Amino acid sequence: MTATAGTPHLLLSIHEDSNANATLFRDGVPIYAVAEERLNRTKFAAGFPKLSVQACLDFAGVTLDDIDLVVPGNKHHFLPRVSGNILPDDEHDYFGAQHKAWLMIQDRMSRGGAMAWATERLSTFMLKRRFPRLSPLVDHHTAHAYSAYATSEHDEALAVTADNMGDGWSAKVFACRGGRCEFLWGSSAIHSPGQFYGEIAQLLGYHNLMAGKVTGLAAHGDPAVAYGQMERLFRLDDAGRSFVTPTLLTRSRQRGIYAELRAIKPADVAAAAQKRLEDVIAAWVQRACQETGLRHVVAAGGTFANVVVNQKVLNLPEVDSFYVHPAMTDQGISMGAGYAALAEHCGPETTKALAAGKGPLHSVYLGPGYDEEAVGTVLEASGCRYERPDNIATRTAELLHDSQVVARFDGRLEYGPRALGNRSLLYKADDPSVNDWLNARLNRTEFMPFAPVTLADRAQECFVGTEGGGRAARYMTITFEVSEAMKERSPGVVHLDGTARPQIIHEADNPGYHEVLQTYSEMSGAPTLINTSFNMHGEPIVCSPQDAIRAFRASGLPWLTVGPFLVSGDGETRG
Repeated sequence: MTATAGTPHLLLSIHEDSNANATLFRDGVPIYAVAEERLNRTKFAAGFPKLSVQACLDFAGVTLDDIDLVVPGNKHHFLPRVSGNILPDDEHDYFGAQHKAWLMIQDRMSRGGAMAWATERLSTFMLKRRFPRLSPLVDHHTAHAYSAYATSEHDEALAVTADNMGDGWSAKVFACRGGRCEFLWGSSAIHSPGQFYGEIAQLLGYHNLMAGKVTGLAAHGDPAVAYGQMERLFRLDDAGRSFVTPTLLTRSRQRGIYAELRAIKPADVAAAAQKRLEDVIAAWVQRACQETGLRHVVAAGGTFANVVVNQKVLNLPEVDSFYVHPAMTDQGISMGAGYAALAEHCGPETTKALAAGKGPLHSVYLGPGYDEEAVGTVLEASGCRYERPDNIATRTAELLHDSQVVARFDGRLEYGPRALGNRSLLYKADDPSVNDWLNARLNRTEFMPFAPVTLADRAQECFVGTEGGGRAARYMTITFEVSEAMKERSPGVVHLDGTARPQIIHEADNPGYHEVLQTYSEMSGAPTLINTSFNMHGEPIVCSPQDAIRAFRASGLPWLTVGPFLVSGDGETRG
């Protein structure tokens, strides 16, 4: 896309709250995007994304004075703008009084009126002091919708967003045509799929922002045991447009339905919650497709981090294709806000250009990168033993074929919550016990098996029912049934329910990563490797070479590739 009249040359968009992040656009195209957690090393880092903004500016070699337009996501999230320390450390206790009070305030904002007007004006005032070239603020769920629609391959689509809450709402439905997203209907923050699933996660002892553990645990249980309780906790209204949950103030771990659930085996509770989320979200999307006639569905919001829900939506008879934005959590708000501003605030010329040039992200590798000189300097200072093989991809494939775990650090950091090869741990997929021993090495407690990365030209022999889900699979955002051949050849990536969450890799997406897998496949005959994120438990995915060396040493793993260099450690593959 080239710049048109009305398109800012440099647009900086930001998200201030949990999972704070920033994106830099040049002539309508995102060229840099990073979450604050990757830079300050605090998981789910909240507040103003100071480091992320500076990283965007440094990448482009500019200052804030060179930015033509600053676009904030979130109209009413005024608390982090008043003070970076105003939110308590336990703000994510979904049963807590503070969180419930905030949800009730959000519910009032969804109705408009004086409170919504005042919080938007306050947010604008606070930001205008820092950014004179400020765009109108972009609604949270509108940002989610644009993040999915503008990076999809469809001119006409149904955009659905769902999470805990944002700007008064927990979910919205949009009809998308000609580069614009038109809001149709939504569900208040006080009745929320994210709240429902997060409460179950907390009941089972997990941080609600790590609710994916419930998804993995679910396959170990029987959903019928506690499904009746889940029906009382989460349902659709009679119109099928909004979610319904029990009265907010009555919810307690110690009383009512939650007390009943505490007496049930955790795996059965997880199974019931997962099935209920699948059933309700699928019925909600199905009704929206039926009412709009739109058959290409695009999605964002934390609820769509649930890859099994996404498979359920793809399999609806009303859905021809389903795409999930790669940063479907609030890590994608800044990019979505930028796209929304381009479409809604920069004139018809820009909207037409977006509609004509709209398409998949040119790359998902949009974060910090480090050249060979910088990497070499860090390695030399680290005291690590390292070499520079003639061909790092071939050497990596040889190690993998020899049953070695290899940590791979290369190129620019992935955008979004998934490790997609540049900050990944790789291992062969034929060992069914790998989930236990490798997670133990990384101090992780996981129920979900590791995800596979599979060559695109051999995906059909590994997965069943991929039609319409191919773009989502590029970013590891959906599960598919696996073939019998996959079960036999790659048991280390197959879940108990017979599914896997693949990254289907095309050479154009990441040539170096693809070469590793292609070479390994030629050696072994298998088109699949394990790809899990390169980080220790409780830490964000590694970002810098220093992060990589630190995590490599802490894990005691045997091999690390950093760009063209191969680092050897003291560890063994198993331990």
